Amino acid sequence: MAATVGMSRGRTSPRRIVSGVLVWAALAILLIWALTPLVLMIATSFKPSGEIFQIPPRLLPSAPTIEHYVTVVTGSSMGRAFMNSLLVAGLVTLITMTISLSTGYALARIRFRGANALSVYMLVGQLLPITIFLLPLYRIVNSLGLSDSIAGIALAHMTVVVPLVVWMVRNTLVSIPVDLEEAARIDGCTRLEAVVAVVLPVAAPGLAAVGIFAFLQSWNEFVLSSVLSTTVASRTAPVALTEFAGQFDTDWGGTMAAATIMTVPIAALFLCFQRYFVTGMAAGAVKG
Repeated sequence: MAATVGMSRGRTSPRRIVSGVLVWAALAILLIWALTPLVLMIATSFKPSGEIFQIPPRLLPSAPTIEHYVTVVTGSSMGRAFMNSLLVAGLVTLITMTISLSTGYALARIRFRGANALSVYMLVGQLLPITIFLLPLYRIVNSLGLSDSIAGIALAHMTVVVPLVVWMVRNTLVSIPVDLEEAARIDGCTRLEAVVAVVLPVAAPGLAAVGIFAFLQSWNEFVLSSVLSTTVASRTAPVALTEFAGQFDTDWGGTMAAATIMTVPIAALFLCFQRYFVTGMAAGAVKG
């Protein structure tokens, strides 16, 4: 009898096998769907110009070349734009996280009338198209004397990034049991010391994920940057991509090479902080 039970437990039911196959098939389809544009982008960046639109099309180049990368580096403003994007995104991430930590902590821990309503109100701007903010932001940045500058573009990006990041930081801190902080304060820590010694280390994975999100939001932003940058001095990488599209022709090889170069720091960022990013995205699903 025991042997029969053991054999039945060791067997996998047909329904479970079918469900497993379907899950893996769905994951494979999603993976192919996500990676196909990336593979096409990288493959096209190494194709000679004559092979990009050849019939029948080929995925891999027959004679790989780096001519498009040479054109991007030496014949365009992408190098300067790449550094501008790093400066803008880094500045936005640093200032946004500084503001969002204090504001998100206040909304998560300090009880005052209208805290929940204020948290929801900050997200109202996310429901509106970015084009509505173009003229007001342009006039504000121009009146501050920051037009066509790294600081001006970073300021404009922050108006879009900060509200959502504050909301994410607030939710991250809410998921941390307040008992940990109260225990530290009972032991003699001030509120600031308890936050630094207890709250921030526990919230580090979630905050790392939020910081990556803030960086990506600024790095990929195009509309505000295209309006506020009028010269190469402040032009960001997404705006510089338009250099390869003329009135009658588009340099697709150069466009794909420039896009590949833009993807490198993002891929490196995810590889370095993958553990924190995955943990942080899942942290909000666990209630302390």
